[in-house]
Amino acid sequence: MRPLALLVAIAPLVGAPALAQSTARPLPTAGLASPLHQLQLAAPSLSASPAQPARAGISEASAPLVPPVTEGDAWKPTSTRGVEDFSSLELFAQARGSARFQDTSGSLEVQRGGLDAIFGRRTPGERAWALHLSSESSFYSFGKSSTLVPGEARPFNDLYQTSAGLQLAAAAGPKLSWLAGFEVTMAGEDLADPSDALVAGGLGGVRYAITPDVDFSFGLAGESQLEDDAWVMPFFGMDWRIADGTSFAIQGSEMRFEQRLGAHLSGHLGALFDVRQYRLNDANPVPSGVFRDEEIRVTAGLDWKFAETGRLGIEFGQVLWNELTVLDSGGGLVGSSEAEKAPFVGFSLRFGM
Repeated sequence: MRPLALLVAIAPLVGAPALAQSTARPLPTAGLASPLHQLQLAAPSLSASPAQPARAGISEASAPLVPPVTEGDAWKPTSTRGVEDFSSLELFAQARGSARFQDTSGSLEVQRGGLDAIFGRRTPGERAWALHLSSESSFYSFGKSSTLVPGEARPFNDLYQTSAGLQLAAAAGPKLSWLAGFEVTMAGEDLADPSDALVAGGLGGVRYAITPDVDFSFGLAGESQLEDDAWVMPFFGMDWRIADGTSFAIQGSEMRFEQRLGAHLSGHLGALFDVRQYRLNDANPVPSGVFRDEEIRVTAGLDWKFAETGRLGIEFGQVLWNELTVLDSGGGLVGSSEAEKAPFVGFSLRFGM
């Protein structure tokens, strides 16, 4: 249910298979058939059959996701001569309650909405690719006494983010798969220079299945930043299918537990670190500056499969930590503050295409 950004790769899969936003958001992944093991997908899952839906996993290299997938998620694959196509579209909306700034005066409320689309193909030879497209609008409402930017109570309001990414996977053996991913994101205010609002990131690594129910992914991920140094660091992920209908995953900056509650209902608990960054336009009080929004939140949610290829989700929780930073066009600090804890609620609608 969340917005967007970078990194996540595709991992092979076999039999029945088992995710936000920021400037580094995870991209979903697609699976490859492996003759011996379930090598998981890190994105909406491919349905094995109406009676036995595929399992969903999460694979993220650095930051936040498209909402992780639940059992029976809305993917509708089609197969022709060993080629399997899959696609998914998700609409989401989220609202966060008012939070006062700790270091300066003022308060902030945030609403977000957008869509995520995934198109992919699994081909003979244990290879797969997935194209991910995402768009999100964020609306920041500052209290009248806000001083995040000195002298400006409301330094900006509407911010937008669009990204496109490609992930690839290839099986290297019955337990091992190679992963690669690349994403480009453009984020900022209206009329911001597109060339100055671009962020690019990528990753390369492997996924290894220790047992049919436990697999690990690891490698290197990197990403550029607006008016800051690019970063490169190792990433790690784990998918553990504890029992039928029960799973636990640690992927990059996210932790998630899922439990099937009925034939058409599942629940989840999670925690994650999320980052977003935006380029401000030339007419802003901080011309061509950068706004960065970082947060840690805990979540709980329910997903209802209301049709063979349809899922409705609700998610709620609390933002435990939130830091807002504004930089000038040269990377100098203009203002920074942490916001107090605040509740949030989100909704999503996902369906196959």
